Formats: sequence, C-alpha cells, structure tokens
Amino acid sequence: MCNAVSHSGGGVMGKMIGSYRVLAAALVAGAVCLTGLNGGTPARAADTVTLNLYISGDTNIFDLWKKGFLPAFSKRYPKYKFNMVELLHGNGNDGIYDKILAAKRAGRSVDVDLWEAEPGFMDQGIAEGLWVKLSPSLVPNIAKVPARTLEAADYYGMPYRGSSVVIGYNGQFIKNPPQTFDDLVAWIKANPGKFTYCDPNTCGSGQAFVTAAIYRYTSPDKFAGKAYDAKEEAAWAPGWKLLKDLQPMMYNNGFHPNGNVAVLQLIAQQNIWMASVWSDMGLDWYSRGQLPKTMKFIQITPPLMGDDSRVMVPAGSAHLEGALTLLNWLLTPEAQTMAIDMVAAYPGIDWKYMPESVRQRFKDVAKAYAPWPNPKYLADIKRLWHEQVVGGAQ
Repeated sequence: MCNAVSHSGGGVMGKMIGSYRVLAAALVAGAVCLTGLNGGTPARAADTVTLNLYISGDTNIFDLWKKGFLPAFSKRYPKYKFNMVELLHGNGNDGIYDKILAAKRAGRSVDVDLWEAEPGFMDQGIAEGLWVKLSPSLVPNIAKVPARTLEAADYYGMPYRGSSVVIGYNGQFIKNPPQTFDDLVAWIKANPGKFTYCDPNTCGSGQAFVTAAIYRYTSPDKFAGKAYDAKEEAAWAPGWKLLKDLQPMMYNNGFHPNGNVAVLQLIAQQNIWMASVWSDMGLDWYSRGQLPKTMKFIQITPPLMGDDSRVMVPAGSAHLEGALTLLNWLLTPEAQTMAIDMVAAYPGIDWKYMPESVRQRFKDVAKAYAPWPNPKYLADIKRLWHEQVVGGAQ
C-alpha cells in the first residue's frame, strides 16, 4: 500500500501500473500508491507528460484554465504539459462522451485525461463505469470538499468551483431588499417594470427564478433526485399561476432577455433595478466596473438554485497519475483563490478553509443553495413555462 500522502498541495507522484486493465483494477482496489511532495521541491521536467483536457464553458472559464490554472500548475510540476480543447457552451460534448465510451468497450485507453462537462454526462458514464471513483487516497485534498457535494456525484465528479443564482439589486433605488421569495414577489408587484428574469430556455438564472416559484408550493427534493414521473408535475400548477400573474409586472410588460448577460445589461443601463443573476458573472461584472457602484447581491430564503462545476477523470485515461495530481492541486488555496479572483467563483472546498477576507467578500451570497430539478423535470419546466406563462411567444 501507499506511504504517507501530503494533504497540503502535494502531488500524486507514485509509479503507475503499466496496462489500463491492471491500473483500473488497482484503482478500484485502492492499491494505487500516491506519494505527496510535502511542499518540497517541484517535480523535475524529465519525461514530459502531455495531459489532454476537455473543458466546457464560456470564454472566461477557458481563460481561467489557460491563463491561470495551467501555467501555475506547470510551474509547480514542470513535467506536465497540456493539450486543452475548448468546448464552447458544451458544443462537442456528445462526441467526447462517445469517444470515452467506445474506448471503454474496446478495452483500450483514451486520450481524454480530464473532462469538465454537464452533470448529465457524468451520470450516464457512472452506469457505464467510465470514471475514476475519487477518494482521499487518490486525491488527498478532496477531504476539504463538503461531503454532501461529493455524495451528490457519488464521488465520480470533483467540484473545483461553484456559483449560485442570487438576487442582484441597485442599492441606489432599493434600501431594504427582499429577504425571502415571498418578499421578492411582493416587491415585484409594488415596483412594476423594475424586475425581470431571463428566458429559462436561455440561462440558468431564469430557470432558478421559475423553479423557485414552483418550489414555493412543493418540495424541491421530490424533483431533484433521479426518479421521474410526469404525473408529479400537477403540483406545479400554483407556480405557473403565480408566474402568469407576475407577467404584466415584469420589465416592458413581460420581456425576458436571452441569457444572463442581457439581464446584467438591463441592470447596468438602470432599465431595471433588480433581477435574478448568476453570482459569479454578477460579481465579475461588478469588479470590472460594468455595473453601478451601488450594485449589491444577496441570497434569499429559501435560497435560489446553484451548483458546482465538476471535472471527471476517465478510468481509461492514459495518464491517470498526472490527472489525479492536477485534481489534487485544483483544491489547493492557490488554485481556489485563482478561481475566485479570475471568475468570482465560489470555492470547491469548504468555506472554512478559505481566508477570512474571502469569506467576508462573499458573506451575503455564500449560503446553501437549492438543488436543481433533474434533467427530465428541468426540460419540462422550460417547455411548460412557454406554454403556461408566456403562451409560446415573447
């Protein structure tokens, strides 16, 4: 078995077993030996290894990896180089999944060492045995990640950053912001035309507001699990009625922009005073001076939805040692602070491990968030919103 492993930014430096089949078996048995660096001298540049990364997201996330994570990691571990493939908004993810699955079924390794993708791909791959199941013996710093976050992915996807939908408001016009969802509804009714949310078919911040109206009358847990029964959606009727009643009080008599950026632009132009927005993008815009200086962000009660961005390591990766070393480093204070500074993300590790200055910066939004409906229910929510709320037309 393994020798001692560093829990403070150490690497995954043990010698890997040659063949994929033997290596996969060793992983399952917990027999992969990972020796940490204990904060010592960076690894030598001998025997350069190129890791193949596939990253889904927007341009800000690509910059986080290319300009932040990867240069810093290579400085710490010079033996590793990278081939990073950008999957803008997830385009191309289906092909990556098919490639990993085909390699698994053929019993051969795959040139995908780390993949950031939507949760649906992770869930599909679990059933096929496509991913390495993570543990502190493989990724020591994973012990700093909240257990509930790891359990939500059955330990197959590692959260390295997070964000949630919050309420952004202009403090110049709003001195006492709503604290609960019911308060928010009352504020919208009292201030017609000064609030909106994006079309839920274009962005999660709109999905979060719509789902909050549904959750107002039912239990989130009923729709967040893997089970699906369309008959349960009858419980959504009061939520649809509420949203329909609010339509005339939305900005421009019921206008819902396409995407989070368009909502932030309305706030920046002071066309609206309040909206549901993604925390990371809202805070990033604020830090860049693209929103009014009086802009503020809060999480209401019950909280709006949020999620963690996860990366998976294919069990058939040809460079498992390097992939696991990278995962471990992503959970160090250096990498976590980088994600916060560059994209205003929440940390993947527990807030208690972050500096007090960071906790203060996020104190109004760094709270638990509601779970997303599972993909089937979410698809129905987006479809039914058009049918029940806007009548199929904007």
